[in-house]
Formats: sequence, C-alpha cells, structure tokens
Amino acid sequence: MNPEEILALADTEMGISSADQIEALSKALLAPGSSDELYSTSGGALTRQSLEGMLVDLTLNATDFTLWQDINKIKAFSTVEEYDQQIGVGINDGGFVGQIENPEFRDPDILKQIAIVKFMSEGWTVGDVAEATNTIIDERTRSQRAAMTRLLRNLDIALYSGNSTWIPKSIDGLAKTIAGESSDQIKDMRGGSVSMATFNLIGQIITEANGHAENAKIYVSPAGVQNLSTIIESQAASTGDRKIVEMGKNGITIGGRISGIMTAYGMMTPRMDKLLGMAFESKGVPQYYNNATAAWVEGATSDKAPSVPSITLTNDSATVAGSLWLATGTRPSGVKYSYRVVARNAYGRSIACAAVESTSVLDTAGSLTINITPNPADAGSKLPSCFEIYSTKVGGSGVYRYMDTVEAAAAPLTPLTYVDKNLYIPGTARMYIIDQTQASEQRVLAFAQLLPIHNTDLAKIGRYSQGLINLYGVPKYYKKNVLCEIRNIGVEAASMNRFNTI
Repeated sequence: MNPEEILALADTEMGISSADQIEALSKALLAPGSSDELYSTSGGALTRQSLEGMLVDLTLNATDFTLWQDINKIKAFSTVEEYDQQIGVGINDGGFVGQIENPEFRDPDILKQIAIVKFMSEGWTVGDVAEATNTIIDERTRSQRAAMTRLLRNLDIALYSGNSTWIPKSIDGLAKTIAGESSDQIKDMRGGSVSMATFNLIGQIITEANGHAENAKIYVSPAGVQNLSTIIESQAASTGDRKIVEMGKNGITIGGRISGIMTAYGMMTPRMDKLLGMAFESKGVPQYYNNATAAWVEGATSDKAPSVPSITLTNDSATVAGSLWLATGTRPSGVKYSYRVVARNAYGRSIACAAVESTSVLDTAGSLTINITPNPADAGSKLPSCFEIYSTKVGGSGVYRYMDTVEAAAAPLTPLTYVDKNLYIPGTARMYIIDQTQASEQRVLAFAQLLPIHNTDLAKIGRYSQGLINLYGVPKYYKKNVLCEIRNIGVEAASMNRFNTI
C-alpha cells in the first residue's frame, strides 16, 4: 500500500482528514515490512501494527504487590545501614534495697545490626515508530511501567523468598529471616488446612514476644485464601451456621469472605498477595513465550543463566534423623516420586533437567538423596550460585512444583547433594503473619531506601529510546521474633499464572 492509497482509504473509509492522523495511520500500515518480522523477531515488539489504540493487559497490576504496598518505607543514608535492637533492660533479679543502700547500676542490652543496601534495576526500550503511532497510552510510559512492574514483581517475591546465600546480590526475605530464629515461629500443616487453633497459637507467640497480634496481617496467596475459608466449614456447628445468608429483593446470597480472624489476642487481617503464590505453590519450572509458535515452552529465563544440570537419585532406606516421610497423609511414603532441578544465578534460571524418578518407593522415616552435577559448560560468567528443586506432590502426576533450593558448592561446578526428608511438600501454600506496628520503637520491619523507584534515561544510540528503572534499598528486621510462617498448607488448586512467570 502506497501513501496515495492510504490517503484515499483514510478519507473514504475511516473519516480521517487531519495531517497528524494520516501520518500516524501511515506509520502503522507501512511498518514493519511483513508480519513475519513483527511476530518472529525481538524487534517486532517495538513496532505496534494494530490500528486499535488500546491493547489488552493480561499481566500483574501494581495493586497485586500487597506486601510491598504495606511495608513501611524509611530513608537509608548509607550503603551499609547500622541500627540498634534493644533486647533487654539490663539484668536485675532483685530490686529491693536497704534504707540507705544504693541499687546495682545496669545498662540496657543493645544488639548492633547491619543491613547492606541491594540494587535493583530493569531496562526499558521503545522504538521511534512505536512512539509516533497513535495509541491511548503513550508507548514510552507503557514500556517504563512494564519495567517498573518487573522490578516490583521481583522485589515483592524476594521479600518472601529472597536469600543472599543463594543469590548474593539479593535481599533476605521473610522465609530466611524466620528460619534463622526459633522453630516455634514456624507452623507446619503437613498438607492439611489451617484452623483457629493455629492462629490462636501464633497470636500467643507474637504476644509473648512483645508484639501486637491486633496489628498483625496475614499475607496469603489466592489459593491460600481458599484454604482460609475451611475455617468456616470446620468450626461451624452445623451446615446452617456455615451459610452466611442475606435475604433481599433479588433473592438469597450465600457464602462468605473472611475479612478478619479474631484470635484470643486480637484481630488479624488477611491480605491477599498474588506474588506469594508465584513464589511457592504455583511456581513451576522456567518457561518463556515463543513469539514464533505463540506458545509457552520450557527454557532458560536469561542468556546469562546457567546451563541445564543433571541429576541422579539414591534412596536412603535407613531411618534418617529429622525425616518427615510418613506412611499416611499428603505426599506419603511407599510411593515413587520424580524430580527436576534448575540451576540459577543472579541473572536467571536454566531450563529444568529431564525428570528422574526414584528407583524405589520412599521408606517411612527414610530419605532420598538428589545428586546434582552442574553443567561443565558454565565455567566463567554463567556459574550457578544455587539449584532449585522441583518435584511432584502426587507420584506419577507429572506436575512439578517448587520444593526447595540448595546453595552451590564453594567451587560452583563441583557436584553436590540435596537430601529430601519431605520437609517441604511441593504444591502447598505458605502464609506469613507480620505485626505491622509502625510506631517508633515498636516497629517490626521497614524497607530502607537509599533511592526510591526512579527512572534514568540512557543516551540514544539508535532508532529507539531506552532507560532504566531503579530501586536501591534493603529490608530492616527490628523484631524478628514476632514474625511467623505457616507452611505446607493444603490447597485444592494452585494455577500457574503463565503471563507473570518470567
């Protein structure tokens, strides 16, 4: 189609007459040269060809990052932040003195802590043609917003599952922080459902640790919300009690949504966070969208990610200390299970290795050793820093969900082992209970920002503009002993949101 034909089409068929509108229409129809270039090349994403000004957004929204929204943001003043925790008022087991006797002089107990600021950055690019095309949302704004969404998605997930032992450039999230404290702060449902007894016990732990259950929020995935509703079913006296009924002119409304959980120590508020599900129960092996085939396929998430590792399995038939393989329950012993392993570094994850099934059924109170061999081709910049373990919750199902992560050996290409004692059940949910007290010395945690989210434009070196969305900060955990985790929560379904996986 030449410019004259475009002008005739615009005037007769589309009612377009202004020079600006004709110019935008011309750009849309004349670029790119073929549909193959648009759909099968990476540059095709920079060229909008649709004449409809608005595209459909199937991705996450900023409101989905619930924990990031709730967490208290404070100013950081250095790349290494030092802060104090008062853990005691000083030893004094007496208090009574004589009439003219002086008491003992004590100092409060202060613990020094440091938090090292970590740096996050996502790049954005927008083509000149895309910027010139008439759309409802400015293309530069859309690209910057997408980069910011990627950054916040990764940050919100890291606030739950980040681990600087696995990824040295990462922050430490709630899972690692709580694991480093008392085991009393972790409640294991072993594939079952939560109950009021669970939350009452957590309320007691928070209260005894000088926290405030009244201010606590329960961060829960969409599948976990479904599990919360089982509290209504299990605690109600009868079927009639389980139905929240409202009679109106349009009929009867039944059902209910849990907006608060009243414990003996105060009200806890559920807060749904989609990213929590993506970090655990719905997290599957890496995939990417293939533009050429319009399908999701397994593959590495970055060109700098490690290569695929290989694994072998060894059943340990003897009784193993700490084993949770039981004859009954979710993921019981007496069954064969399959495993896949992914190599990971700061840039991304490798394609998952081929599935390997255990040579025999798992023994009660036994364990299974996964022998991991890194890919020797990864010498240099692609060295793995950790390996993610994926497995089946139901033997033979072929559905692989995230289970746990193991740190790479000191020499990253050295073979290593991971012993599965059934501590983590794939495809089960987690909940995190956080006292959200924000006032002065009573605060529990905050995110210290050396620089908040900001944009940096880069020099123009081609027919496109590009820049960076950055955030420099680190979480500070002032009262780690009031943070609680509920793990291995049974869920009926944990759907993978493919559009948000990578």
